Amino acid sequence: MNAGVGGVEMGRQIVLPDEELASQIGEILGELRARGQADCAILADMSGQLIEIRGEAEGADPVLVAALAAGELSAMNELARQIGDRSPSRCFLHEGERRRLYICDVSGTFVLIVIFSADAPVGLVRLFVRRAAERLAPLANRFEELVRKDGSILGADFSTALSEELDRAFGGM
Repeated sequence: MNAGVGGVEMGRQIVLPDEELASQIGEILGELRARGQADCAILADMSGQLIEIRGEAEGADPVLVAALAAGELSAMNELARQIGDRSPSRCFLHEGERRRLYICDVSGTFVLIVIFSADAPVGLVRLFVRRAAERLAPLANRFEELVRKDGSILGADFSTALSEELDRAFGGM
């Protein structure tokens, strides 16, 4: 899936009113995916609301991945604070048997999630994630300005969509 402005099912992501901002974000994610050997690059806000996706999440729901990754980032930062770490890590790596997940905080505004094969070199992925995060940082400021100006740019049914996704994912438990 290569999403543009409003590229995932409508109402399940933020539709950025600034097309230039959306285009720049899409370009950065596309380049990260290609150069960093990633299967999928996802950008969400800190609440877990999906903003943009490039590539395929292969069986994973990108809306749910975005929400869970934002929660994981918050949880890990709180754990670091609880043990006295004054400067929590900006990025976390999950190493699965077949796939890996790299989650990175971008300027306290965005969560960058990269899904890649366990065969891909972690150092290469890390390098391109950090470069992408540096390029996304100034865009985070523009995003924050949009949020301040428009009050909220979240899709009206985000809470409902998230609740449905979580119920579907964990319904059998």
